[in-house]
Amino acid sequence: MDMGLRNKTAFVTGSTRGIGKAIAIELAREGVNVLVNGRNHEEVERIVNELKAEFPATSPQNATADIVDRQQREALFEKYPSVDILVNNMGIYEIMSYEDVLNKRKEQK
Repeated sequence: MDMGLRNKTAFVTGSTRGIGKAIAIELAREGVNVLVNGRNHEEVERIVNELKAEFPATSPQNATADIVDRQQREALFEKYPSVDILVNNMGIYEIMSYEDVLNKRKEQK
């Protein structure tokens, strides 16, 4: 199915594994140039190379950065000032029970 996304640029945070990687692959399949993001340069580069090999008509780019870090995030915005699609897939969390999350929130208030 052609979604009309060919030659658009998408920034997918956390796109080196899991849901983020799956989203990056599907966007590339639609002809989107994906900015692959993660904190580990080698992992990001591996995904960029996979996308280039599987979808040679696209131009995936290495957007290695910890977007939680303000300086790294600002550097990304400078390097890639124009993005058509943003997929905010990044997530930082602690593994804990629901009750513990509620208690922690109460403590923070």
